[in-house]
Amino acid sequence: MEHSIPPSLLAKGKANDTRILKSINVLAALKVIRSTSGLSRADIARTTGLTPATVSSVVSILVSAGIVRETGYGESSGGRPPLLLEFNPDAFYIAGVDLGVSKVITVVTNLEGEVVSRARLEIDAHAGPEAIISRLLDATHAAFADAGDAAAKIAGIGLSVPGLIDAERGLSVFAPNIPGWASIHIAQRFRDEFGLPCWVENDARAMAIGEAMFGAGRGYQNILCVNVGRGIGAGIIVNGEIYRGKQSGAGELGHMTVDPNGPMCPCGNHGCLEVMAAGPSIAAAAIRAVSSGASTSIRELTGGRIEEITAEVVSEAADQGDTLAQGLIRESGRYLGIGIANAVNLLSPEIVVIGGGVARAGDILFDEVRKTVQRRAFTTMVNLPPIVPSARGEDASSIGAAALVFEEMLTVGRIADLGRQLRPTKQL
Repeated sequence: MEHSIPPSLLAKGKANDTRILKSINVLAALKVIRSTSGLSRADIARTTGLTPATVSSVVSILVSAGIVRETGYGESSGGRPPLLLEFNPDAFYIAGVDLGVSKVITVVTNLEGEVVSRARLEIDAHAGPEAIISRLLDATHAAFADAGDAAAKIAGIGLSVPGLIDAERGLSVFAPNIPGWASIHIAQRFRDEFGLPCWVENDARAMAIGEAMFGAGRGYQNILCVNVGRGIGAGIIVNGEIYRGKQSGAGELGHMTVDPNGPMCPCGNHGCLEVMAAGPSIAAAAIRAVSSGASTSIRELTGGRIEEITAEVVSEAADQGDTLAQGLIRESGRYLGIGIANAVNLLSPEIVVIGGGVARAGDILFDEVRKTVQRRAFTTMVNLPPIVPSARGEDASSIGAAALVFEEMLTVGRIADLGRQLRPTKQL
């Protein structure tokens, strides 16, 4: 996905059909200009199939916003030399904020997803909503302060949060691993604090948008992006557009049943993928093994404090060759592979991107996931999609949240006035 039309625009109805069409045309032209610099308007018309008049109109919008610039004249083919165009990634900047269970990350990037500034703060998931929101705002202030001159050209803020969201209302509805976090009007809090437009997205979908626009999924139209940390969620891109489903409920891969006789999940079901393969399940299995006296270096890595064993500790032990730790990572990979195989059968994606903390377990995990998907997914007989790690690592969802801003700003009504709208943000 290079860009997709925001659902809020598509939902406006027939009265805005012309605006929707203009937005589609702007996105089509921008996709071509982003991928190849030094094109003329005639080149864009030939590539996109748009009429020369339409290309002239949409290029004017992009040039006036500063997103596209004219770089000089090309060679003449007999008539007037054509003006050449290129994408300007520093026309303005975008901010992304990602709320995790143990940390918050804010980034400011340019329009190619290149990070200008970054702030990361630890949080206590049990501290309560107000304390967590305060940390979110603190991280964003810190990233803005470190952005230098770019801070005055930040066009908006994207917010990535776990669990269920209501994008239209800017609401974080429910985050299953953060006690007390429910019905938080998070977008409005950020608008009030920074005086900038804000949008909210689920963390796995934000990650998918970012990987599609700036990362491992760039150039693909059908993408499955799986975020594996303390929970498991998926972002789904179909024919170049993010798929949210009814009331933004799509992508709950973590609550797919992979073992009907498995342990109870916090959702009330038994044997969900999340309770079989996410970070807490890896840690719990390691604690049980250490408590039973199993031979492993995991205990030493925490100084004998078994309550401090985490999936990261297990991954570190696995990297050092610990047999038990490697087996636990492989077991997680097998269950994750079962879930992904089911999703591959349903969606037949061109590529699967896996991110989140557990994905940092590396080849041990990925090799097991790939083997399981190849063994279990029916469609792999004709199409085994590459299964790759996120290109943006820990920052995948925060960069994805920033990409959401770019996507939203590319509606014609917003982008045409962008140059006039940009102004210094509130005092930081």
